[in-house]
Amino acid sequence: MEILDLIKNRRSIGAVEQTDVPDSVILELLEAATWAPNHKKTEPWKFRVVKGEGRVKLGNEMARIMEGKTKGLDEEEARKKIEKAKKGPLRAPAIIILAASPSGKVPEIEEVVAAGCAMQNLLLLAEEKGISTIVRTGDIAYEPELNTYLNLEESDKIIGLIYIGYSKKDFNIQAKRISAEEKTVWFK
Repeated sequence: MEILDLIKNRRSIGAVEQTDVPDSVILELLEAATWAPNHKKTEPWKFRVVKGEGRVKLGNEMARIMEGKTKGLDEEEARKKIEKAKKGPLRAPAIIILAASPSGKVPEIEEVVAAGCAMQNLLLLAEEKGISTIVRTGDIAYEPELNTYLNLEESDKIIGLIYIGYSKKDFNIQAKRISAEEKTVWFK
């Protein structure tokens, strides 16, 4: 598939089977991610791969963190948020957590953008390989306690939790974009 077709056809698909994604395939996705452009060659990305029982453990930790965040909510609302956090990591057979680790050598925004480029590389290769992906964050992704659990530095920024798996069905999701022409001002 041509690169422009890959870019235009990639969609976020969250409905995936629980069929294992082989570690070798995940390593290929991670390798593609590391070839993203980055200023001063800081390579600011960090990856955490969560599979198998690790998803249950991550869900338990996310539920524990959420429990602390729901103080003051009514009991039913708090219970729903905690349960959602606990079940979240079970949505897919594998999760790749991508974080940007600011080096201090360049402005932080450049490190975050580089990590975003790494994510796009990963997502496009997954599309080429027939693997469905969806990127999620939510408030919990920005909790310092989650960084601690994932052995990330306090200054690291989680860019996204990339849920990966094989689609439950063939989705034909059409998309439209505003043309680049309408978003561009030329200075000549």
